[in-house]
Amino acid sequence: MHTKQTAELRSSRWQGRSGAAHILIAIMLLAFVVTAALTIDFSYMQLVRTELRTATDAAAKAGAEALVRTQSRDQAVAAAVTYANRNMVAGRPYQIRSSDVHVGRVTQSGSGPFVFTDNQQPYNAVRVESRLDANSLHGPVQTFFGPAFGHTQFVTSSDATAAQQEVEVVLCLDRSGSMLFDMSGTEYSYPSGNPLLSSFTAWGTTWRYHLSPPHPTNSRWAKLSGAIDVFLSEVDLMTYKPRTALVTWGSDYTMPISPSTFFPKTQIDYNLPASASFDWSTNKSQIESKIDARTVKPMMGGTNLAAGLDQAITVLQGANARPLSNKVIILLTDGQWNDGRDPQLSANDARNAGITVHTVSMLTASQEILQDIADTTGGHYYVTNNDAQLRAAFQELARSLPVVLTE
Repeated sequence: MHTKQTAELRSSRWQGRSGAAHILIAIMLLAFVVTAALTIDFSYMQLVRTELRTATDAAAKAGAEALVRTQSRDQAVAAAVTYANRNMVAGRPYQIRSSDVHVGRVTQSGSGPFVFTDNQQPYNAVRVESRLDANSLHGPVQTFFGPAFGHTQFVTSSDATAAQQEVEVVLCLDRSGSMLFDMSGTEYSYPSGNPLLSSFTAWGTTWRYHLSPPHPTNSRWAKLSGAIDVFLSEVDLMTYKPRTALVTWGSDYTMPISPSTFFPKTQIDYNLPASASFDWSTNKSQIESKIDARTVKPMMGGTNLAAGLDQAITVLQGANARPLSNKVIILLTDGQWNDGRDPQLSANDARNAGITVHTVSMLTASQEILQDIADTTGGHYYVTNNDAQLRAAFQELARSLPVVLTE
């Protein structure tokens, strides 16, 4: 009898403990679910905020670019609205009203911050005020699990101002031996019918082409020259022209036949013009002349990418550079880095000097180093595989030059 009562008592205690454990597990599961729900909603809100910032920045920069290019307030506003809509926010194209776009003037006192004044003329800046709330065109953002806690939506905002600014540019162009090749993307495939073809035939056809200047119309260098013409023509349309230098590069190389010409790894073909005496027509004609001069000379050497980038950085830190200018390098290559120091070190130097490097690859399948350089310095990376893409890249680069986010 005593044994039976003891067993019943033990069973009752076990059932009690088991029930308490079930309650504790249920509470813990509930807490886990709540935490997971809040984490998902919080992460989603952070994503939407980032998307909104990206859309706002893009709209402001597009508006400022259109203002510079068209000199029209209305077209600047329209461009900002259009480019905002090209960005996704909370799963759909972002929408703003024309009244969310302000056109005015940005000024800077000494080395202090930029200040935007709405509707002040002459215009040089566009400010976009973005909102996600009940009064905005896009509306507030719905949360996933918020309704369970009494919060069905959240609101946020973002502002961005983009303006014109004095710009200093270095065109940093690859002139290694592969720029003699044609546009097929095949190594050692030279355009036929080169009127500048060397008379040296002792080493065979490949060397004959390799020791000659580039084909004046069908070589990679000629196609690059055409893209530079597009760039310069686009700059012609700007109100404020960027002071522009030209650096070309390859690697140290001595021509293996008489007169054994030495080709240095890098050269400043045209230095940055001084601000006080700057004349765009002269600047443009000098760039064109230097490009043409390269077209009638042989091109030798490998791809010492860092050498070209380092030289361009030196130009933008030279005597003619101004400390408050927006400094940009446009770096083009048709090959893979195969000589000199790690270009990432040069990219770090550019970033530390406040220089943006836009990179352009020409007829190369993979250029991770160019992507890294652009990412490090806040630039853009363009992949081009034909003449049309190359020209489009340089056109877009020219249009983006006078635009800088100031806020």
